[in-house]
Amino acid sequence: MPLVYVSDFRNGKGHEKNIVNNGKYIVVNAKFISTDGQIKKYSNKQICPLYKDDILMVMSDLPNGRALAKCFLVDEDDKFTLNQRIGAFTVRRHDLINTKYLYYVLNRNSQLLKYDNGADQTNLRKNEILNILIPVPSIEEQQRVVNILDRFDTLCNDLSAGLPAEIEARRKQYEYYRDKLLSFEELQKK
Repeated sequence: MPLVYVSDFRNGKGHEKNIVNNGKYIVVNAKFISTDGQIKKYSNKQICPLYKDDILMVMSDLPNGRALAKCFLVDEDDKFTLNQRIGAFTVRRHDLINTKYLYYVLNRNSQLLKYDNGADQTNLRKNEILNILIPVPSIEEQQRVVNILDRFDTLCNDLSAGLPAEIEARRKQYEYYRDKLLSFEELQKK
C-alpha cells in the first residue's frame, strides 16, 4: 500500500536565524537524527511544531551518506521543532498501521536509498517518499514485529540490557566448550 494512503506528510522550515545556545525547543535537523539525538541545536521559537508519534525523516544527504532516510520517532509534544529538509509523517489510518511499525519500515528504507547515486547529494522529493509501498500485515502481526525489533534495539543499543545478555551468552558458550574439552570422552572411547 502506498505510504500516502496511511499517513500525512509535512516538511520543516528553516531555523538558522533562530538558533540559540540553550533554547526551549530542540531543532530536529539531519545531524540530530543521524546521531540519534546526541547532537542538538536549540530555538526559542516553535516554527514547525511536532507531536508525539510523528515520524521524522532526513530527506537530504551527501553521496553515500548514512543519514538519508534515517528516521526519528517523536516521544513527546512541545519539545521539538522541525527544520528544513526533514519530513514529518503522521499516521492517519491507525486502523491499518501501527505508528512504531511504520517507523521501522521507513527507517533507511531501501526504496528511498535507491535514489542515492553515490556521486551527487541526494534530495528526496515528497512524491518519491509518499509513493513507496508499505507492507501492511494485520495490526497484531505489526505489533509482533515491533516487539521483536524493540528487543533487538534494546540489546544492541542499551549497554545495561545488552551487555548482561551478551555476557550470559558467552558464559554458556564457555561452559559448553569447557565441558566438551574437559570431558575427554573421545580419549576414553579409544
